[in-house]
Amino acid sequence: MRLAHAADIHLGHRQYDNPQRETDVKLAFEHFLGTVGEHDVTAILLPGDLFDSRDVSPKTLNEAESVLADVDVPVVVSPGNHDQSMGTRRELTWLQYLNDNGLITLLSGNPSDDPAFVRTDLADPRQGGGGFVDIEDGGETVRCFGVPYRGAYIERDIEPIADGIRAVNEREGAPDTTVLLAHFGVDDAVPDLGATVKRAWLTPIEDCVDYLALGHIHKRYETGTVGRNPGSLEALDIQEGRWDESHGYYVFDTEDGTANHHLSHRRPYHTMSFDVSGYRTFEDLRGEFAAALEDERPSVERSCERKIHRDGGGNRREPVVNVRFVGTLLLDHGSFDVEALRELAAECLDALHVQPTNNTERKAIAELLGDIERDEAFDADGTVNTDVLQERVFTTIAGESRYSAETEAVARTLDELEGLVTDDGQGASEVAAYLGERRRELFPEGAAESGDESASDDVETNDGTEAANEERTSQQTLDARGSE
Repeated sequence: MRLAHAADIHLGHRQYDNPQRETDVKLAFEHFLGTVGEHDVTAILLPGDLFDSRDVSPKTLNEAESVLADVDVPVVVSPGNHDQSMGTRRELTWLQYLNDNGLITLLSGNPSDDPAFVRTDLADPRQGGGGFVDIEDGGETVRCFGVPYRGAYIERDIEPIADGIRAVNEREGAPDTTVLLAHFGVDDAVPDLGATVKRAWLTPIEDCVDYLALGHIHKRYETGTVGRNPGSLEALDIQEGRWDESHGYYVFDTEDGTANHHLSHRRPYHTMSFDVSGYRTFEDLRGEFAAALEDERPSVERSCERKIHRDGGGNRREPVVNVRFVGTLLLDHGSFDVEALRELAAECLDALHVQPTNNTERKAIAELLGDIERDEAFDADGTVNTDVLQERVFTTIAGESRYSAETEAVARTLDELEGLVTDDGQGASEVAAYLGERRRELFPEGAAESGDESASDDVETNDGTEAANEERTSQQTLDARGSE
C-alpha cells in the first residue's frame, strides 16, 4: 500500500495581499492531489494546517470543497495550530464540517482522555469520535492515528499518545502498519525554526509506529527512523522561498517501509543582494542597480524554466523576487527610494512581486553624527556630508585613544594624514615619519620618556615599537576613510 503525505497547505493564505499568491496555494494543493493516480496511492495523509486560519472565507471553503470532491481516496487529516485553537478545540471547526460532509476523515484523539483514541468509520466518519481509522486494501490494514496540535503540552503528551496507540492495537489486534499524524516540529532536526520537540522525546512513539507523519515546519526534514516532515507545498514567505529543495510531499510504501520525497509544483522564488556602499547619489546607485539586475536576469530565468515552477500548460510563471539591500548607506534615508528600486526590479525581471529587504547599515553613522544639525550633516541632495562625518570619526578615534588630552589636535593630525594618503599618495613609512614629528610636538614629555628627545627624522625607537604603533595608526586612518 502507498500513502501520500503532505502538510501545511494553508488554503486561503494571501502573501503580500496579492490574490495570485492565494491562488498559488490552491494550485499547489490541486497538483499534489492530482498525483494520487500517478503514484497509485491508497490514502492521503495531511497532518495539520489545511487552512491558513480558523476564519475561513466562503471563497476558500468553496475551493476546498471543490478540490476535495474530486479525490477518490480517503483524505486523512489531523488539526494544526492554524486549523483550530486549543482553547476551543471541541467546538465545530471547518475541518469538522468537511469531515461531516464526507470530504475528509478527521482524526483528533485526545491524549488526556481514556481511551485516548476512539475508532472512526471511513464509511461514516461522523460515527465514532475520530481518534483512529483503519484503511484496508488487498488484505492489508494500515491503522492511522491522529492528534491535534498541542503546543507546549506535547512533551507531556508523548507517553500517553504511545500508551493509547498500544492500547488500541492490543484491543483491536495489531495492524500490518501503524501510522501517526501529528503537528509539531523536532528541534534537533530544524533548529531556530520554532520546533518544540526534542529528538530523544520521540522514542516511545518510535517504538509503536512505523511511520510518523509530521507537519508544522514548512521545511523538509527527516528525524529518526520513522519521522518525516515534507515541507509546505508552496513557499509562504521569503525565508521559505530560499529552501529550494525543501517543499513537497512523501510517498510512503508500506511494503518495504521506504518514504520517497517529491518536489511540489510552486511559484519560483529568487533572492539577490545589492551592496549600496560607496554611492553618494541616488542616481549613481540606481544606475548600478539596473546593471546588477541585468546580470541577475539569466539566473532568474533558469529558475523559472524548471518544470516544478511552470504552470499546468508548461508556461513561465512570474517569479517572486526578494532584493536584499546590504552595506553602508551614505544617502539620507529620504533619498534612498526603495519603492523606485522595487519597481525597476519588477520590470527588469518580469516578476509577480518584488519584496525589498533593507539590511543596510546606518546606525554607526547616526551615532557618529550625534547631535549635529541635519542641514549640516547632509548635503542638499540628501547625501552625507563626508567632511563632517570624517571630522566626527577622527574626533571619536582621538578621544578614545591614549592621546585624548589633545583630542582636537590629534583629530586634525588624522585629517592631515588622510590627505597625505589619499591626495598625496604617501606610503606607510612617510606617514609614520609625519606621525613621529607630530607626536614629539604635541607630547614632548612622552617622547622623552620613550627615549626620543632628538629632532632627528629617525622615529624608530624602543626596538621599533613606536614606529609600528604609528603605522597601525595610519592604517586606522585608512580604515576610517573606508568606513565612509
